Amino acid sequence: MFQRRLGFALVVLTLLALFQGGVAIWAIDGARQKVELGRLSSDLHAGFLAFSDSKNRLRAWLAQSQNVSQPDLEQRDFLLQEMQSHLQRLQVNSDRLAAQSTPENEPSGNLIAERRAALAIFNKLFQALEAAVLAMSISPDAEQFDLIDGQSLQVILADALARERTLLTNQRSDADRSLQQLITFAILASVTLTLTVVGMFWYFARALRRPIHDLVMGARAFQLGDLHHRLDEGMRDEFGRVAARMNLMAIELHQHRQTEQDRQQRLEDLVEVRTRELEDALTRLRQLGQQRQQLLEDISHELRTPTTSIRGEAEITLRGKPRSEEEYRQALRRIASDAAHLADVISDLLTMARSNIVEWQVQRQPLDPVECLQDAIGQASTLGRLRNISLHTGNLEATTVLGDAQRLQQIFGILLDNAVQYSYPDGHVFIAANQAEKQGKRLWELCIHDQGIGLANSDEQRIFERGYRSPNARHHRPDGQGVGLAIAMLLTRLHGGQLHIEGAEKGGCIARLHLPVHATYVLSATPDLT
Repeated sequence: MFQRRLGFALVVLTLLALFQGGVAIWAIDGARQKVELGRLSSDLHAGFLAFSDSKNRLRAWLAQSQNVSQPDLEQRDFLLQEMQSHLQRLQVNSDRLAAQSTPENEPSGNLIAERRAALAIFNKLFQALEAAVLAMSISPDAEQFDLIDGQSLQVILADALARERTLLTNQRSDADRSLQQLITFAILASVTLTLTVVGMFWYFARALRRPIHDLVMGARAFQLGDLHHRLDEGMRDEFGRVAARMNLMAIELHQHRQTEQDRQQRLEDLVEVRTRELEDALTRLRQLGQQRQQLLEDISHELRTPTTSIRGEAEITLRGKPRSEEEYRQALRRIASDAAHLADVISDLLTMARSNIVEWQVQRQPLDPVECLQDAIGQASTLGRLRNISLHTGNLEATTVLGDAQRLQQIFGILLDNAVQYSYPDGHVFIAANQAEKQGKRLWELCIHDQGIGLANSDEQRIFERGYRSPNARHHRPDGQGVGLAIAMLLTRLHGGQLHIEGAEKGGCIARLHLPVHATYVLSATPDLT
């Protein structure tokens, strides 16, 4: 129904547009003809004036030529050619104006004949003047310039100019009238077409408002998820068919939505379970990876101490003065001890690589920590001799603790290595071990005092962080990794002990290690190893 109405409206608008265009073309063509006639009349008027001007200049040339012995013949020829050119243009414009003139646009039927007669007289005058001027047989005052066949040239020219002015005025009036008619028609046609369009728009807007509103509200309801909404299918037009199709679409969408919701719910439950399992597995893998990486770094750090001790002992033995057999044996025994410690570290590394061990393993049993300390002091002494640093042992009180000999030697070695590495050349490191009672508990305390770079108060809380190195430590030893003290703290806690490092008042640092005592006995102080 609306399709037929829209088709009829389009046909009416098309016919109106075509009619308006046709009439506009007709009016524009009429105006164009009026303007063209006016232009030709203006050209004729200007041509007559130009011809008269050229004649007067030719007379002036004749007057001038009588006063000179050799007149300018080129100027004469130019003036004659100019007069001939003006006559030719006047003839052409007159013919064109005669061809386009009709009784409606040229009221006087004698104007064409009068114009042609005037042009014939001017042409005859030009031929006579041309012959006389070329023969130089005419004077400027001769009547031949003003009379032709007994007729005054001035009168003929004045009549022609008056006639052309009158015709030009009429043509311009006709052109203005045609343009005014064209403007009036354009306004009327535009108003008519506008009113027609507005009327059709009002009609269709009124007819389409209700069904379009119902469709929009239905689409909005569907957009908001209300698939139970139904459109009015009682309209007997295209909108009724659209409403029926949209209702069917809503029913199918509701069914698909219900099926999709059930399927999505099952999928979400399954994904949630799998995601939780994957997150737990990923967390465990990350923790294991971090622990394994940390353990690898720790063991790699521990490989440096026995390696440095073996190399230092060998270099000291080789570069020194010849020694006795016993001294060489002692050096070899220290090298063998360091090599055994190195083998233990490598064994830890291999064991970890062949199994799932990701943490330090501590096998605690009763032992005397002084024995482990003495081995560590031996290794540190070799490093001290390389750096001209002396190690001094005071009272090393024996006791019994529950611990792992290899791990305890690692703790002692790290603390002594730090004391030597961060001491200045010709410095001293003091070592003492005693038993003490704190808060009702019997403890074995190891104290290592160096005279090195010291420790700022702000660094005491962070010195055991993995990878942290104070600005003084980085300046004194740029190649450090910052993992040694973190390893020592970890192993100390696995032994149930405590570790503290603080700055000394007169420079250097004091490291204090506390281990719980299992059983005590007293040994005599060990000799100075340096």
